[in-house]
Amino acid sequence: MVKGGVAVLAAALVVTGCSPVENSAVPGGDTSGGSITFLSAENLAGRWDPFDHTLLSQDRLQQMAYEGLLTLDDNLEYQPLLATEWSNPSPEIWEFKLREGVTFHDGTPFTAKDVKASIEYVSNPEVTGSFAFPNPFTAEVVDDHTVRINTGKPFAATLALLASGVSAVVAPAHLIESGKLDEKMVGTGPYMWGSYDGEEAGVKLTAYPDYWGDAPKVKDFTFRFVGDSQTRLSALQSGQAQIIDRVEPDQIPVIEASPDLKVQRTPTVESKWTAFRIEKAPMDNVKLRQAIAHAIDVPTIVKNIMMGSGEVNTSFLTSMQEFSENSPTFPKFDPAKAKQLLAEAGYPGGAGLRPLEYCVSVGFYPKTKEYGEFIVQNLADVGINARLQTLEVARYNQLLFDPQACDLYDHGWFIASKDPEVMLLSLFRNALVTGKPIPAVAAVLEKESATMNPQQRAEVFRTEVLPTIETELPEFPMFASELATAYSSKLENFEVWPNSYFRIQDVTIAQ
Repeated sequence: MVKGGVAVLAAALVVTGCSPVENSAVPGGDTSGGSITFLSAENLAGRWDPFDHTLLSQDRLQQMAYEGLLTLDDNLEYQPLLATEWSNPSPEIWEFKLREGVTFHDGTPFTAKDVKASIEYVSNPEVTGSFAFPNPFTAEVVDDHTVRINTGKPFAATLALLASGVSAVVAPAHLIESGKLDEKMVGTGPYMWGSYDGEEAGVKLTAYPDYWGDAPKVKDFTFRFVGDSQTRLSALQSGQAQIIDRVEPDQIPVIEASPDLKVQRTPTVESKWTAFRIEKAPMDNVKLRQAIAHAIDVPTIVKNIMMGSGEVNTSFLTSMQEFSENSPTFPKFDPAKAKQLLAEAGYPGGAGLRPLEYCVSVGFYPKTKEYGEFIVQNLADVGINARLQTLEVARYNQLLFDPQACDLYDHGWFIASKDPEVMLLSLFRNALVTGKPIPAVAAVLEKESATMNPQQRAEVFRTEVLPTIETELPEFPMFASELATAYSSKLENFEVWPNSYFRIQDVTIAQ
């Protein structure tokens, strides 16, 4: 269990404000030049409204062009970004002092009006990015550099929300109001839009000369989707790419043996989930869901198939997330218990149970086909007939939120925060993947998210949230991902954080 973040959140909630942070960076200026190409294992949406997607790939790209009020450091602690200080004068009100002298890439000055427009837009239930919000938020412009955000009701994870993914982005108010966010990325970040000439060429960004912070050291950055892991590795080996994503476990020794390449293995807050499409039979049968979870031999998957790349979960939360602890109610590999639960579900020995469709991606998450085949055999061993369907990543992302597609769905969910609330809210209160909220789960999450005292909130997690979710089991978090990223040895100061982000602006290229 990571404990440091609880104290930080406690301070944010109890103290009326944090100390102002001065901008000591030298604004903008010349870069040292050079270019970097990154090959992503996940496709981009092909549209550029920063609030209109759920893709980690696009989130990682746009965090270079956009900024939020807060950011997270490499320990996932809150740090000022476009806000320099903040306070929480009442449970529903958060006041932020904004950084002065900041401009968007189109030259528009950054003000509180942009924060108001962004937060009210993204929290609108009609907008995709609202999946991370408990309800619509409103904002009040106090002056050009002060904004008050009203969460509508107490929401303990407000800071986590405002530092994570699409909910953290601030876009120009005039582009939101004119409906032109889709045309290109226009933020306040260190890199600005260059071009997009289709999926093959990818997105090209270039250093923003008027950036308020330290000038990026690398001038140009290209982000491309390549859906085959071996093709990505070959491009890195040949020098066509300088960074590649989601390295397969058996590729790691090859990379480590090369003096020209490096690999970083980053423990993360992401779990690999088996989601149950509970909107339809037979996945609406909780005993069947429990049987499936107990039938899966996760320790063998992590040890033998993932080659140690990952950590077996012992809770619904990964060990890097707050409130995580070994849970006595968390499903563990137990074939005998799986058979018993299958009988209690009304399918003794699998009799009367139709074949289940289990869907995984290929070329995206490492070893999904291999462990998918293993899981199908695990299920067969207890009497459950399942058929594996492999999907290329674009099709996989299309079907992820279709509750009628497949019965079991393998997926990750990379919310860039140690606080688990946004992850739990999107997956189980908003039921993005399962298709249907479970009332008992939604009720305990509602109670937890309104508990502003950190110690009391931790107790609600321990005694109510985790036992309820682990009993109802809308999804099964098998193991925590390890994110293996390979890169050229010429890149200096390159680092991938546990939230999957990397700061290209800090990287230099050795000659």
